[in-house]
Amino acid sequence: MKKILFAFLLVIVMSLSFAVPAMANVAVVSESVRTAEYQGITPFTEMTRIYHRMSNGRLQFRVWGMTSGRWLTDWAYM
Repeated sequence: MKKILFAFLLVIVMSLSFAVPAMANVAVVSESVRTAEYQGITPFTEMTRIYHRMSNGRLQFRVWGMTSGRWLTDWAYM
């Protein structure tokens, strides 16, 4: 009888230990907070710099992206 009661209580305690943390993780967020979160995102424009060089007697240019820190174009003739 004691074994059955102990097993029953153990099952109850284990089932509660799995159910309570799952319910505690549910967050209640109002709609105004949720929309205000997304309104603050703004896109930034890429700042660029154009470099020139002479190659085989012809003028070339290339665009450097200062925001991303990489070349945006290959060398092109003017």
